[in-house]
Amino acid sequence: MAHKRTATGAGILAPAALLGGLWWLIAAGRPDAWLIGVPAVALAVLASTRLGGGARPGLSPAGLPGFVALFLRESLAGGLDVARRTLGRQLRIQPGFASYRTRLQDPRARVLLVNCISLLPGTLAAGLDGAQVELHLLDSRDNPDPQLQRLEQAIARLFAIPLETPHV
Repeated sequence: MAHKRTATGAGILAPAALLGGLWWLIAAGRPDAWLIGVPAVALAVLASTRLGGGARPGLSPAGLPGFVALFLRESLAGGLDVARRTLGRQLRIQPGFASYRTRLQDPRARVLLVNCISLLPGTLAAGLDGAQVELHLLDSRDNPDPQLQRLEQAIARLFAIPLETPHV
């Protein structure tokens, strides 16, 4: 028998804290941004509890600091990388596309991965089809796999889920 997930205090608090924290980061801590942020976070929490489906593992408080640190570090590195490549005397880009197979099984974790890929230097998620992520690369000579694997590991720790073993 399938059980419908009910929104409990703990089931709402974790997503609200995560989404509120992400909003605070995006808004650079500006208090006036909460005029839009509070309704946006509330709607996102409502949507996640209503559309979330069956029971899934929650967020791991132990994984949150590592994810936030990676998020901040890669955001800064990504911005500096794009500026360095595009604003220098020579335009150092060779755009192209690549595919990456994620080892994350949880759909929520996959969506977070796709949304965070654009923070990595020189990458943009162009699509998600099951476990396959289509990437747009600022320089197709670069290999984004090590960065993507670190991001995947941080998200897996955040959701307290195992990564699928890659098929050889």
